Amino acid sequence: MDQNATPIIDALREFDSKKITSYDVPGHKRGIREDDFQKLVGKEVFLMDVNSPIGTDHFSHPKGVIKESLELAAEAYKADNAFYLVNGSSSGVQIMIMTVCYDGEKILIPRNAHKSVTNALILSGAVPVFMEPEINQHFGIASGMTLKTIQKHVEENPDAKALFLVYPTYYGACADLEQIIEYAHSKDIVVMVDQAHGAHFSFSSALPKSAAELGADLVVASTHKTGGSLTQSAMLLHNEGLVKYHSIKKRVLMFHTTSPSYLLMASLESSRKLLATQGEEIFGELVHECRKLKKEISKIPGLSVLDEHEGVTTMTYDPTKIVINVTKLGLDGFDVYDIMFEKYGIQMELAEPTIVLAVIGIGDTKETIWKLADAFKDLSETYYGKYEMLDIPEEIVYVPPQIMSPRQAFYADKISIPIGEAVGHVAAEAVMIYPPGIPICIPGELITAETIDEILYCQENSNCVQKDSKEADKILVVDDGEE
Repeated sequence: MDQNATPIIDALREFDSKKITSYDVPGHKRGIREDDFQKLVGKEVFLMDVNSPIGTDHFSHPKGVIKESLELAAEAYKADNAFYLVNGSSSGVQIMIMTVCYDGEKILIPRNAHKSVTNALILSGAVPVFMEPEINQHFGIASGMTLKTIQKHVEENPDAKALFLVYPTYYGACADLEQIIEYAHSKDIVVMVDQAHGAHFSFSSALPKSAAELGADLVVASTHKTGGSLTQSAMLLHNEGLVKYHSIKKRVLMFHTTSPSYLLMASLESSRKLLATQGEEIFGELVHECRKLKKEISKIPGLSVLDEHEGVTTMTYDPTKIVINVTKLGLDGFDVYDIMFEKYGIQMELAEPTIVLAVIGIGDTKETIWKLADAFKDLSETYYGKYEMLDIPEEIVYVPPQIMSPRQAFYADKISIPIGEAVGHVAAEAVMIYPPGIPICIPGELITAETIDEILYCQENSNCVQKDSKEADKILVVDDGEE
């Protein structure tokens, strides 16, 4: 297929040229009445915001330009089938788990999985078997899963139906996915991969291969994160085998809006074209500059940068993720996150107690990448040697006992109690820093002293803690009579 083709975009141009008077939805009627949003983004956005008029196509049963566009996407991403998602990778995670796992069935999951996994467990009723990822202690971050750890959990849970993996992790850690997939398939275990932060994989020889190319059954990729499409747009990829096309298609339609945004689908198509036709050149240059930048920042007093091959021997790192340990400055990651924005006009992706993270995407250039070096040099000159190194607790990924399934805890009667009094209770809500959206506690887990310590530390040092209970000093737990 010709990866330069853009059938959806071509159809939108053709429709616009006809100057049709719209008596269908959407109600803005292609932007006839100017409002504040149109003044911000221009009328062209409204002209392209259509709802499957004649000459375009229907998402639920594509026969024309959407069908062709999806076939191009599947070929580009090296999968058997592709689906456009207009509700982000979170919807893709839910679709994958709802397709494979039914109520009471086991699924193996790294404990550093995204909160969308917890929501999918609540919806499906699947029972999680949480696994401990490798930990990079110097940077205070969780890495990926090793084959050895996965084999151990499969042997202990021979009835597990699926294996859910994060590849890469938020910080770029890439496990030896090819061996893991081969092993899981030998046990007839479905492999689902959250590749939200690796939508650019496989489009350059300087990058890791994508999970779909390596044979995973289902893969979700956040094209908007690194691939250049609009926020909220993503790809769901499928390889025929243990999961049948009709099964995944039914769940896609179940979770998908019946009015998918043509703007988002067109941006996915445009992103696919750019990645497929120019990804080798663009990411080859970006990776080269990222590696040079990391060496430069590593020379700055008080800073260290995560190396691509650091950690366990089976783990590598996406070179476009820049993870910087800042603790020798006498600051934690939350401090640096705020300073970079307020003083240098730089928005980092996220902060953790020990690190800050910069994500490089297809829209970056040599100039944007090297702006980081100047800012961190000035930061070091301002803070290094003037403050004592912070005493930050050592990072662990502790897997507390699972007393109830997430679904059972979600629907159980709940009470709100002070966080300091919650040890020994069963969590009825998920608590996390967002981003990255990895829960500190999950509904159904026993709340431990370690859980409370981490929540309190994050509340004291960050304004990014998310939970359901309204009061900052309280947490929802399962009523004792329900346990």
